[in-house]
Amino acid sequence: MRYAIISDIHANLEALEATVEDLQTVQVDQVICLGDIVGYYPNPNECTAICRSQGFRCLRGNHDDAALGLCDIDDFNPVAREALIWTARALKEENKEWLRQLPEKLLVDGNFLAVHGSPWDPYAYIFSSGGALRAFSYMHTHHPEIDICFFGHTHQRALYTSEKGTVQENYKGKLYILSNRGLYLINPGSIGQPRDGQPGASYIIYDSQTREVEFRHVPYDISLTQRKVAAAKLPLMLAERLSLGY
Repeated sequence: MRYAIISDIHANLEALEATVEDLQTVQVDQVICLGDIVGYYPNPNECTAICRSQGFRCLRGNHDDAALGLCDIDDFNPVAREALIWTARALKEENKEWLRQLPEKLLVDGNFLAVHGSPWDPYAYIFSSGGALRAFSYMHTHHPEIDICFFGHTHQRALYTSEKGTVQENYKGKLYILSNRGLYLINPGSIGQPRDGQPGASYIIYDSQTREVEFRHVPYDISLTQRKVAAAKLPLMLAERLSLGY
């Protein structure tokens, strides 16, 4: 099976549409979305509709939960809170219902674990080898049958490996062949709001037969998204950061 692993769309329609167009060139069997379909940007209904119509297998992220009232909005920074209040008002009820029924994690076809934040907590961040070590320990205890976990939430591409108790961060390029030794923790980056210094949409292709992982980067019309942010009277910081990739 060839999977596309996407995450953190954040209602950025232009980024999602460009990604869907790119997906048509790489022939995948299934798209897995690691959550945060909505939040921040001005097209929550359109992005949700694409995920639904395309048959993506999706998780709920923390921004999805907040827009649905499933977690405390006060836990978010002021810019995120303002965008989430706007999103909660803008979302159609049918899309809220669809988002509400999404799971927090998935064990996909017995091949890998898919989570939003971390294997042990959907809201936890993994930014370092320490967080990765905790994730590997959880995988070893609770999911001994799998050796790969895809996670999102940080908006930063990452690839951690664990072998014989040693954790290494190995993200250095765009193409990897995973061995059958050790465990892997892999972040595809963000579709809608990158935070690794590279403007554009980022996602992964994973082939479960060859165990090849390809990080893909897709440009899109950032200026159009920025104009829509301004028109919706969302915080302008959200528009500015798209050009910086932070």
